[in-house]
Amino acid sequence: MPRTGDGPYVQSLDRGLAVLRCFGEDRTRLSISDVAREVGVDRAVARRLLHTLAELGYIGVDGSNFFVRPRVLELAQAYLGAVEFPDVIQPHLAQLTSEIHETAMAFVLDGDEIVYIAGVQARRLVSVNVRVGLRIPAYQSPLGHVLLAAQPADAREAYLERVELTPVTRYTITEKPALRDRLAKVADQGYALGDEELEMGLRTIAVPVHDRNGTILAAISIGVLAAAYSARTLTKDLLPRLRQTAGHIESDLAVLH
Repeated sequence: MPRTGDGPYVQSLDRGLAVLRCFGEDRTRLSISDVAREVGVDRAVARRLLHTLAELGYIGVDGSNFFVRPRVLELAQAYLGAVEFPDVIQPHLAQLTSEIHETAMAFVLDGDEIVYIAGVQARRLVSVNVRVGLRIPAYQSPLGHVLLAAQPADAREAYLERVELTPVTRYTITEKPALRDRLAKVADQGYALGDEELEMGLRTIAVPVHDRNGTILAAISIGVLAAAYSARTLTKDLLPRLRQTAGHIESDLAVLH
């Protein structure tokens, strides 16, 4: 993950966390060479990082392969226990989905990516396979647009300078001036509309969730089949429901914090 500030920086910690991020659903066991290639270090550095994480209990060793151990979950629990986002947001998204029969999701911004923290999928969107912890480049999704638009102007410009805009559909924004304009529009209107930019056949509308001081903590969305809703109908019929849900979440967060 690229640096986003100029403060004190410990590269070895960065690399250790990068090693943990190498593992995933389809990469459960990795060799030293695999990790070295993913993290961008030589084999000797990768070996030291892996064995350090093994000593700490986060990584297991099976011959020449390495795998994550359950202790990694402690890192996630520390986050989830501190912010209480999923427990607060999930019931509201479940209620929204039960009423409108469409998919509702919540993401937070982490560096240049957004991370899925809560949601309920409608049966009709069977092609959308997401799990808690899923990471998506922020520019590809209206959820990311909402969260990027909330950043200070200098932070948005720094993001635009370093990010590479790679299309995932023919509608993905790939020009930085266009993305800059989109973020300005989102900041002005208070919501973002995605029209098949992340996945063909999927339209999404997203709004922010604020804390009691007005800081944007997360973004929530409704996803629908493009064949079922035009962009205009999605905005007219479901945006008010989504904003109402965001308001309910904010009320609960204000009580807890």
